[in-house]
This record gives sequence, C-alpha cells and structure tokens, in this order.
Amino acid sequence: MKRKRARKKNRATRRLIALSAAAATVWTVAQTVNWPAVSQSLAGLRQGSELVEQIVRQELIRPAEEGGELALSAWEQLVLTESPQLLSSQAAVNEYLAEEQASQQSVRDRAEAARRAEEEKAAAQKAREKEVQEKQEREEQKKEKAAQTVSIDTSKLKASAIRVDNHTNGISVKASDYFDKKVSLKLKPAKEGPQILIMHTHTTEAYTKGRKDTYKETDTARTTDNGYNMVRVGEEMKSVFEDMGLSVVHDKTKYDYPSYTGSYSRALTGIEKMLKKYPTIQIVLDVHRDAIIGSDGTSYAKKTEIDGEQVAQIMLVVGTNDMGLTHPDWKKHLTLAVQIQKNMLGIDSGLPRAIDLRRQRFNEHATPGSLLVEVGTSGNTLKQALAGARYFARAAGTLYLDCVTKT
Repeated sequence: MKRKRARKKNRATRRLIALSAAAATVWTVAQTVNWPAVSQSLAGLRQGSELVEQIVRQELIRPAEEGGELALSAWEQLVLTESPQLLSSQAAVNEYLAEEQASQQSVRDRAEAARRAEEEKAAAQKAREKEVQEKQEREEQKKEKAAQTVSIDTSKLKASAIRVDNHTNGISVKASDYFDKKVSLKLKPAKEGPQILIMHTHTTEAYTKGRKDTYKETDTARTTDNGYNMVRVGEEMKSVFEDMGLSVVHDKTKYDYPSYTGSYSRALTGIEKMLKKYPTIQIVLDVHRDAIIGSDGTSYAKKTEIDGEQVAQIMLVVGTNDMGLTHPDWKKHLTLAVQIQKNMLGIDSGLPRAIDLRRQRFNEHATPGSLLVEVGTSGNTLKQALAGARYFARAAGTLYLDCVTKT
C-alpha cells in the first residue's frame, strides 16, 4: 500500500515537472518568436491559400471566424511547428509563395512601365513645348529682321499727313511749314565716339503684363525690373541703331525711383555728366511710355498692325520755352520730329501718333537732337512696345545716318 502511494506521488511529481518544463518552453518561445513576421506570413497564406488555412484551422481545432484574423497563441505556434498535416502541405505553401512573388513582381513591372510611360509622355510634352518656343523665336527673329530691313517710302506723302497736337498757350505752329525743312543736326562718325544717348527720366514705367511677363510691380504699371521696364525698350532701340552703324550709349539709371518727384532735375544732371564724358553725343532720346486711363480705371493701348504683327504706336514729344525756361532752338527740334515722323509714315501710316507740342522743356535743350519718345502706353504689352521701338529706331536711324559728316 505504501509502495502504491509512493508511485502515485512520484507520478504526480513527474507530471508537475513536465508541465513546468512545458510552461517554461512556451514562455521562452513567446519571448523569442518574431510575431510580426509570423503574423505577416500567416496573413499571406490566408489571402492566397485556402487549403493551407483549412489545414491550420483543422490542426488547431479552430473554427473559421467571419472577418476575423488568424492570430496564433504561443502554444498553437508550437503545435504547428510539429504538425504533420501542415508539413505535408509544404508543396502547396511553396506554390502559393511562388505565385505571390510572381504577382508582386507583376505589380512592380506594371508600376515601372507606368513610370516610364509618364516619363516618356513628359519628355514628349517638353519636346513639343520646345518646338513651339523655337518656332515663336524664329518668327520673332524674322519680324525683327523685317523691321531692320523695312523700306521707307516718303515719296507720296503730303504735308497734310503730319499732325501736331499743340498743347502750348502762346505758340502757334503750322505742321506744313516744317514738312520740307532740312534738319540742321550734324553728327560725327561713329568711330570718333558715341552719337546717341538713350536714357529714361521715368525708367520704371512698364506695360500691361503679357502671358510670359512675370515682373513684380513697384507701383501700378511700374517695375524696377530692367527686363520689363523702359530699359528693355531702350535696349531694343540701341540694338537697331548699332546694327545700322550708329554709336549709342544707354544710361540705365532709375531717375524716378525711389522718388518720382524731381526725376527731371535728376535726369538733367545725369545727361550733363554723360555729355561731359562723351562730347560727341548730339542726340538724347528720353524714352518713355504714355498712359491713357479711362474713368473706370481701364488702361487703353495705342497700337497698329504691321505685317501681321501688333505694334505699339510712337508719339514724339517736343518741348518749348512756353513756360519761360530757356530753349531757344525748340523749332529745330520740331523740324527733327517732323522729319522722323515722315519716315515712320513711310513705314506704315498707323505707326506714329500726332506729334505732341508741349509747354514744358523736358530737358530737350541739352543737345540739338534731343527728343522725348513715347513708346505705346501702359495698356500695351512689352512685346508690342519692343516692336514699336524697332520700327522707330529704323525710321530715326535712317535720318541720323544722313546727318553724319563725311570724313
């Protein structure tokens, strides 16, 4: 009897030790197993292999939960590692994994193909845009060349074609009296020094923004960006004059910024400095743009069309001594303006606006060939203004070349 009790006691002890060992094993597995990897693997098996999942559930005596995840406890993980049924399905598992890998590769291939297609589409679009841009540039160059080689025919002009808007108080003029007058301007050859000074009393004046114009305004239709203000227009004139063989200096000083008040006084100081530095200069062109603003704030453009191109109209402004300032030779400046006007009319009848005769002097007393030139208005685009500047420079340059003394 005692022996029986001892055997039972020993058996219970061994079971307790076995259970403790099993518990320790389960705890060890629970601490060391890579559960995210196990969960991911089982999720993959569940998504693509119903056979494997059924075997797993059967082995674990786990019913299928509707919409539930197949999450394994540490004990179930131990069971599966020794499962003959799951091990016998290794071929199905491998087949599924191979199919899944092929599917994933197919997805990557499609993504790569889509990426390449997008790149090719973008490259094709960029090529088309470049082609359009190059075509536009060729058209612009063609138009510029046409403006530089434009013929000027004044043989059929009549005196009545010259219009002068007289805004003085005590001066009376007849435009017809100046139609056949000879210009007294004399220029030294270009090799002896600059003949023309281009400057801008109101340098920051700008134009209505076109599609490609992105300048930052410092005030309404004004900017300090020389790519979009009057400096850009002056550069266009300078280019044409120089192509014709004339020598030009371009003063890009901003006489109207930061203060607009006193700009003409500052500009005169700048002109005098330039004349002292370059005594051969006999022409000062103060290049502006006009502004015609309606009562509703609308900015109106002044333009014409020449050979299919929109061109800003040109207005020559002639100052006088009507306000008491010294300017004894203003009539010679009016003669010069009329003769340039004739050349512009010889290019196209819509190119020039009426000559503006004013009470103010506008610093035109500084040289025999000084004129104020308004290229379009704030309602014009820069593109139109540049076209107008080229045609003006061709008309004026043709006259200036006739004024160069022969050596």
